[in-house]
Amino acid sequence: MKKYKQATAWLVMMTVMATFMLPVMPAHAFSVSDILGQAAGTAESGGTSGVSAGKGVVDIILGLFLGKVLGNAASPDAAVQDNSSDNGLKTNLAKEFVGFYAEWWGEDTSSYNSMVQNADVIKTIAPFWATMQADGTLTDRGGNDHIAVVNTAHQKDVAVLLLVNNAKQDNAPPVHTVLANPALRTKAIDNFEAYIKKYNLDGINVDFEMVPAKDRDLLTAFMRELYGRLKPQGYIVSIDVFPKQDENNDVAAAYDYAELAKYADKIMIMTYDNHGAWSGPGPIADIRWVENNLKYALKSIPKDKLYLGIAAYGYDWSAQGVQSLEFDAIMDLAQRYGKTVQWDDTAKSPHFSYTATDGTAHTVWFENSESLKHKLALITKYDIAGAAMWKLGEEDPAVWPVLRDKFRK
Repeated sequence: MKKYKQATAWLVMMTVMATFMLPVMPAHAFSVSDILGQAAGTAESGGTSGVSAGKGVVDIILGLFLGKVLGNAASPDAAVQDNSSDNGLKTNLAKEFVGFYAEWWGEDTSSYNSMVQNADVIKTIAPFWATMQADGTLTDRGGNDHIAVVNTAHQKDVAVLLLVNNAKQDNAPPVHTVLANPALRTKAIDNFEAYIKKYNLDGINVDFEMVPAKDRDLLTAFMRELYGRLKPQGYIVSIDVFPKQDENNDVAAAYDYAELAKYADKIMIMTYDNHGAWSGPGPIADIRWVENNLKYALKSIPKDKLYLGIAAYGYDWSAQGVQSLEFDAIMDLAQRYGKTVQWDDTAKSPHFSYTATDGTAHTVWFENSESLKHKLALITKYDIAGAAMWKLGEEDPAVWPVLRDKFRK
């Protein structure tokens, strides 16, 4: 009893001290779990509590005392919550759908039409409008009226990021020329900023591909400088990265996931093209391959910055080469040749084969609403930020109800 009285007196004293030490704050309903859990709750959920963390020492002292005196009064079920998931603490992030946007010829409006029809799902578009050259300049890829596209997107509460890629050249990669020269890096960033401001864009999506492995640190330096320029002005900075499951993948070695995550708001991992022109026929995105790449990325990239790349297209392999086709064209082929679409349950991917009128054998693998359901399930399973689809206008129309369930704004 004596110890209890001493403890009670100590509590009264500390309460009085706290009254004088704390600033005036809005009314807030406290409980023991509120006090004991503020610091942990902020760290675990990434959110903020209703009380300023500036109380610091007072919270700690009161928390320790109340934890000893009143600990037995708290419900174990309320005090302990299992928020675990496959990759750590689960925060149930709000999911975002990003649509890559491209115009392959002057009157190509497929991406535009898809954006307008599904603006209740699409939070961001990344139009493929510019290419960085070896001298740091930007080549505008043309297409439809950029200003009109941006205005329409903004009217529908859709953010617009400039997708800029790098010019390709086998013997002397232009991207290396820029990355290796600080002056050219600055020039390129100047041009990025000017383009964004010219068209009233919301930020940038850097799509540098086939970057030499030796330029790993240079790519990080470029993103650090770009982020330092654009982020303070309120612009979104994002980057697309090749998938990988180790650091020995030459085509993906230039992407230092952990370092790039420091200088990007969004990182889109391009988990498609598992098979393509460089391989024989096979799934565009075998679900096992996609998940393994995602798990590896999560070792270095915060899940609230990570977006899973999903494909809307397919490939047709034959002795004549490999052709990329949108969903409608693929369905036309199947109908024309009387072929039933097959389902590979291991890869979670659709496919079929046919023989053309000239006698050439073809094999087609593609993505549809059913295959995309399995990819989208990974977003929930690993609680990552969202998905980024290449590209708007090529997709199976049946995918939109699926996307609407997960991403409706």
